[in-house]
Amino acid sequence: MRLIFKIILSVFLLMHLGSLWAQKTANEQDLIERVIETIVEQEEENPDYTNLLEEITDLIQNPLNINIANASDLQKLYLLNQNQIDQLLKYREENGEIFSIYELQLISGFSMELVRNISPMLSFKPTFKPKAIKASQQMLLLRTEHNFEKELGYKTSNEKSKYLGDPWKYYTRFQHQSSKTGVSFGFTAENDKGEPFFKHKNPNGFDYYSAHIQKKSDGFFKQINLGDYQVKIGQGVSLWSGISSKKSSFTTQNARKYQGIKSYKSTDENRFFRGASIVLAPIKNINLAAFGSVKKIDANIKTDTISSFVSSIVNTGLHRNQNEFHKKDALEETAFGGYLLWNLKNTELGIAYLQYSFSPEINFDKKAYSYYNFAGKSNFNLNLNYQTQIDNIHLFGEIAQSKSGGIGILQGVNIQVHPQLNVESIYRKYDKNYHAHFSNAFSEQSRNQNEEGLYLGINFHPFPKWTIKAYYDQFKFPWLRYSSNAPNSGHEYFSQIEYTKNEKLSVYFRYKQENKSDNIDAEFINTPVEFEKTQYRLHLSAKPANNWEIRNRIEFSRYKQVKQKENGFLIYQDIIYKFTLIPLNVSLRYALFDTDSYDTRIYAYENDILYAYSVPAYYNKGSRFYFNLNYKISNKITLYARYAQTKYSDTESIGSGTSLIDGDTKSEIKVQLKFRF
Repeated sequence: MRLIFKIILSVFLLMHLGSLWAQKTANEQDLIERVIETIVEQEEENPDYTNLLEEITDLIQNPLNINIANASDLQKLYLLNQNQIDQLLKYREENGEIFSIYELQLISGFSMELVRNISPMLSFKPTFKPKAIKASQQMLLLRTEHNFEKELGYKTSNEKSKYLGDPWKYYTRFQHQSSKTGVSFGFTAENDKGEPFFKHKNPNGFDYYSAHIQKKSDGFFKQINLGDYQVKIGQGVSLWSGISSKKSSFTTQNARKYQGIKSYKSTDENRFFRGASIVLAPIKNINLAAFGSVKKIDANIKTDTISSFVSSIVNTGLHRNQNEFHKKDALEETAFGGYLLWNLKNTELGIAYLQYSFSPEINFDKKAYSYYNFAGKSNFNLNLNYQTQIDNIHLFGEIAQSKSGGIGILQGVNIQVHPQLNVESIYRKYDKNYHAHFSNAFSEQSRNQNEEGLYLGINFHPFPKWTIKAYYDQFKFPWLRYSSNAPNSGHEYFSQIEYTKNEKLSVYFRYKQENKSDNIDAEFINTPVEFEKTQYRLHLSAKPANNWEIRNRIEFSRYKQVKQKENGFLIYQDIIYKFTLIPLNVSLRYALFDTDSYDTRIYAYENDILYAYSVPAYYNKGSRFYFNLNYKISNKITLYARYAQTKYSDTESIGSGTSLIDGDTKSEIKVQLKFRF
């Protein structure tokens, strides 16, 4: 491993010593990568990132005019905390319009690295220049995906496990938006690979359908939603449907911003509401909302001598065979609630209530670790949340209670200690009997339950071109967990130093270490043993010429336990090229990886077609290659295509169960057409 490290590092440095003169970073891809990649590393499940990816992509395609943006608009940028937003608005009030991206570096708390990150999402148009806005816009996406190697599910003779469809995925989405009427509506339809399409148990075509209608106005009826929508309130302790960022390289941007109710356009079949909602503005600075939802979700059903009950909720959204169809829509979820939000000059206060019920009732297997988990037919959550700005101090927090009496608390503070130093601290405590089905707050685990922790993050700019980021998170679990047969504690440390020579070159080095306890197999009983996972990363982004970009990374992973020591590495080269004579963009990556097991896996975001994403876990030994292109056929039609292949050098099969592939290669193609009219 040491010899491999020296060889690869030498090649890496030799290849790019000559690139230090490069003049523009691949800002857009870096931004999307950092937001999504860091979320994936923290998630224990595999949520759908389409909504988040679309919001960032839309901001890049339709930049925010910084000279007319208010605080609410600036919160959509994700990367600005409240202190930075306040400093920007104060600077604009005192100095007038901002004419250049370089001027942002004069604002307290704005480093060159931050300016580089947000620059793709900003424009600097004069306020007196009217913006031409189309009365309405429509978009239609048609996408298909195909795996070339057939999984066991297509070939098995087991009728209950055999896939009922072909190895093609079909996706379509339509969106209409009118700036004149404030009305937007659309639908999404998806059919996963292996799911029947216009046959068997899907005679009406797609396996999953979603639709929404939204009307916005400035009057008493501020917003009305019909169909599928999401609700995001407070700090997510009780109500934040959909995904959200957790610990990441954005070390002092963890305070949630109010998003309220938004149309749902993604394909995750669980994390949304289906019904109707309304937001009223009865008096100035007051928002009053009510919403209701009824939908069915997948679940495992068991039957005893008395009745049927749900033993587990299924989040995959896959319905490829009879076994998976048996779980489809097995659980009915009914929810209703509302919130009141009061906006003052520097303070926001909110109260929210949510009640939901299940049919049949939920009764998870009562093992020791799940003794305090939710069981029954209904639950409710009541929360109080706030955020306020006092000079250079931003305070935010939420306290919530569930039907069980369990409490969830989050309290945070962000302080602009110095124009070049920002500090953030977050304390959270989620009781072992706190139950919040729609929560998604800052935490170590995927669920906000059975956890207490203290987080401290800093963002420091010692020199104009340098940024130092770090966080330390200490946490403990008062009760047992699925992977640990005893209460325990742990900690995580992260540090990153980044050099931004100018807006055209950026390089950073990252170190991350996590210590936690998980069970190991034993002869009589599994016992928790502490493990340590360490990661090192060196990443470079540059634009040596106007029409091409390079992005490079080398990363090492180390896993240590009492009886186990493992290592792994990943190295890749990205090239992004934009043709000058034809409307064609291409990007490609070649990656080599070698890890001793899944414990030393390394995640890496990949460029993909529009509104799609890929964040695979690289593990075992092999190589991966992908090639993307997008071609603008006309002003209204764009073609996107992608081919990706992974080849392993130390395995005879890939995957497990019905997803098993015989052989050492897995390859995939995606094709998409986008119509705008």
